[in-house]
Amino acid sequence: MHLLRLLALAAFLVSGSVVVATPLCIDLGPTGVVHSSRTVDSGAPNVQFLGQNIDIDFSFQNGQFIRLFTETKNSFQIDAFFRINNAPLPALNFAGSGFLTDNHGAELGPAVTLEAFPVTHHSHQMGVDLVLRPLTSDVVPDDVFGFHLDLTLPNSPGFGFGDGPPGGVTFDGNIFGIGPGIPRDIVPDFGSTALFLTIALGGLISMRARVTSAG
Repeated sequence: MHLLRLLALAAFLVSGSVVVATPLCIDLGPTGVVHSSRTVDSGAPNVQFLGQNIDIDFSFQNGQFIRLFTETKNSFQIDAFFRINNAPLPALNFAGSGFLTDNHGAELGPAVTLEAFPVTHHSHQMGVDLVLRPLTSDVVPDDVFGFHLDLTLPNSPGFGFGDGPPGGVTFDGNIFGIGPGIPRDIVPDFGSTALFLTIALGGLISMRARVTSAG
């Protein structure tokens, strides 16, 4: 009986230490090639700030995905905005890491440190921007089906996420695709640049030859 009580206590402690990820599903909007950025609505985990760690798994609805083209290079980043219920300044401290995920939920590239920027109004903090600048593999194009955030929340009882209007997520890059039904890849247009340079140099050489002949 004593052994059974010890085993039950151990099971309780182990289960209490496991962080369960909060799933958040978002709609990316119309499909197609995006230049610059796309902002979409998103909910937030309904949690109070007690200094705990939370995991958030974002996924995209209806088989949508984001395609990082060859031309996207390292320009892609994600800004997740979460509203806070009017916490007084100074700004709350958030820390954590994140990574992109594939269609099986596996990591696309290593976890990287998040950057946290307070969103304030007068003497209160209305929200926080959590910016993820992911590192992907050298294989392109990459298809992204979601992303994962691992957050350490501030120890500020009485404040939290999940109050008021929804937040949003901004996907930003020089170019990327929202699929399905998009090009397999888009590569930098080195060809036309080289052709333009060749024509310009040819014109300069021809002009110099005419000037020399006239002299």
